[in-house]
Amino acid sequence: MALAFFGAFTVRALVAGVIAPVLGPLQDTRNGPRLLMLGSALSLGTSLVLLKYVSDLWVFYLVFGSMGALSMVALSEMLTVAIVPKWFIRKRGRAMGLASIGTAMGPLLFPILVQAVVSAVGWRDGWLVLGLVTLAVLVPLSFLIKTRPEDMGLLPDGEESRPPADDTPKPAPAAEVSFTRREAERTPTFWLLAISFSLATLSMGGFFANWLPYFQDIGFSAKVGSLAAIAYCIGSISIRLVWGLLSERYSVRHLLVVQALLTAVSVYFFLQISGSTTLVLAGGFHGLAVGGFFIMRPLIIANYFGRLHLGAVNSLIRPLTTITGSLSPLMVAGLFDVFGTYTWAFTAVLVAWLLVAAIVGFAKPPRKDAAAADPAR
Repeated sequence: MALAFFGAFTVRALVAGVIAPVLGPLQDTRNGPRLLMLGSALSLGTSLVLLKYVSDLWVFYLVFGSMGALSMVALSEMLTVAIVPKWFIRKRGRAMGLASIGTAMGPLLFPILVQAVVSAVGWRDGWLVLGLVTLAVLVPLSFLIKTRPEDMGLLPDGEESRPPADDTPKPAPAAEVSFTRREAERTPTFWLLAISFSLATLSMGGFFANWLPYFQDIGFSAKVGSLAAIAYCIGSISIRLVWGLLSERYSVRHLLVVQALLTAVSVYFFLQISGSTTLVLAGGFHGLAVGGFFIMRPLIIANYFGRLHLGAVNSLIRPLTTITGSLSPLMVAGLFDVFGTYTWAFTAVLVAWLLVAAIVGFAKPPRKDAAAADPAR
């Protein structure tokens, strides 16, 4: 059963990686995000409802894996990566911090909700209830999505347009240069960031998934090991707004380097666990460190390449991170099988984060000449 679920999640991630570059440009259009969220809500809700009636494994893969893939591209990821950054420039860091807290609460609360529903009505009817709730909540919300503040006659950061008759000098609204996807992919900076994000994704999934087996391998019970996961969630969620506020004062590139280095140090702490206290501290510190990545990754793309084509630019990175994310559990499990210990597997994760820090350090802001930046020329 567990293998079937992991297989379905892999199918969902791979399908999402394939369709992301196609759907990405739609996220930058006036009505695209609204239609994508509506389609995602209908697809996700319907797939959950259909799971009540699934009896064959291939149908489960089709319903949960393929139909659910759209929700990975056009729900929470679209909102935090492509929509929220369009509404802010000067206050983008704090906005991203607050938005990512909401998306992080989902994986924390959803298992509790699922368990409660399944306990009350059984797992088949539980899927039905979750599907109907999804449709009832997300479908109406999809009609509220606005791609840019300009679509409502507003400006980023809540700036107000100066009335024509007002002669009082006012500071000009914040502005930034935007790259199209074609322009972004021609810059070395884009590919440095894409490689670094792929390495980070390679380092995360398999590492976190093997925490409990690692803790049991070094002599802790699953109950004690789960305390580290709780500490991680608390640390990761609570620090995100702080990382966002820091990004408004300091270089996002430098902050991302610091974040990667701190994450590497936190992985080293996992190799030095000697008691339950250090176990919990290692989990909490890892959350504080890696929590910054979920802010800095979309933030550096928005700050470097502008807000007009964020959906298209980010969607070009998704296939790469999908591949490395899928390989992450295999890397950690494979190294454990070869060496019989998690030491080398976690050391590989540590080295990957050091490489992330080094690569991001070379990813200086791209430059766009005046002719390319002026659409009238």
